[in-house]
Amino acid sequence: MNTSVKITVLVDTESFDENLAKEHGFSAWIETEGRHILFDTGQTGGMLENAKRLGIDLKKADTLVLSHGHFDHTGQIPQFLELNDKAEIYCCYDLGITRYSCKIGTDPRSIGMPEASREALSTISQSRIHEIGTPRYLTNRVGMTGPVPRHSMFEDTGGPFFLDDHRKVDDLIEDDQSMWFETDKGLLILLGCCHAGLVNTVEYIKAISGIDKIHGIIGGMHLVNADEKRLQYTFDSMKSWNPDILVPCHCTGQVPVARMIEAIGSDIVTWGCSGYTVEA
Repeated sequence: MNTSVKITVLVDTESFDENLAKEHGFSAWIETEGRHILFDTGQTGGMLENAKRLGIDLKKADTLVLSHGHFDHTGQIPQFLELNDKAEIYCCYDLGITRYSCKIGTDPRSIGMPEASREALSTISQSRIHEIGTPRYLTNRVGMTGPVPRHSMFEDTGGPFFLDDHRKVDDLIEDDQSMWFETDKGLLILLGCCHAGLVNTVEYIKAISGIDKIHGIIGGMHLVNADEKRLQYTFDSMKSWNPDILVPCHCTGQVPVARMIEAIGSDIVTWGCSGYTVEA
C-alpha cells in the first residue's frame, strides 16, 4: 500500500493570506502514515505564528528534517526544541559550518546556521540527532535524499556562496537534501532550497525509489539567479517528467516562476505561499 500525505507550507517568502506571516524563510508540516514531520524551521517567528493560526501543534512532531544549514531554514530551531523534547532530527553532515554570501559590490554576509540554533542542537541528547550521508527511508514510503550527486552541467548552487569571507573557498552546500513520498499518484517531492539542482535532485530520487511517475514537486527551487540555459534545461526536464502539480516557493524567484508558468502551464504551476496545502 502506498502513502497518503498532506504537506502544509508553514512559512514562506510569500503569503496571500493577510492572517498568515511571511518571511525570507521556509518551513513545512507533513502528516503521513500517522507521522508528524517538521521540515525546516524558517528564519524568524513566522513558523510558530502560522502554526498556531493553522491549528498545527508542533509538539506532535516526531521528526525534524533539516534541508541544509542556512539561516532562513534553521532560524527557529531553539524555539522548536523548547516546545518539543522528543522529535528525532535528521540532517546531513556539516550542517553547522560557517558560510557566506559574497556578492560582488557588497560586503560578505554570514548566512550559516545562527549561533543560537547551533547551541540549541548541542544541548539536547545527541542520540536524537542523525547525520546522514546516504539516502534513508523514514518509513517504507517516506525518504530523505541525504547529499545529492551533482551530474548536471547546467546546474550550480544558485549563488555566490563561500566558506570564507574572502571568496577563496566555494561552498558547494553539500549538506543540501530533499524529501520524497511514494503515493498512489506517484512521487511527491519536497524541497528546501534545492541547492543541489532540481534536475539532479529529481533524477536521484527517481533512481533511489525506482519510481518514474512524478505527481508533484513543492518547495524552493533556487532558480532566482539561473541563466537562460539553466532555465530552459529545467523546463525541458519538467516537461519530460509530466508532473501533475508544480509548486515553486521561497527562493525560486518571481521571474523564473512566471517563465515556468509560460513553459509548463498555469494548470500545473502554482505559486507556493504560507498556508498552501497539497495532499496526495
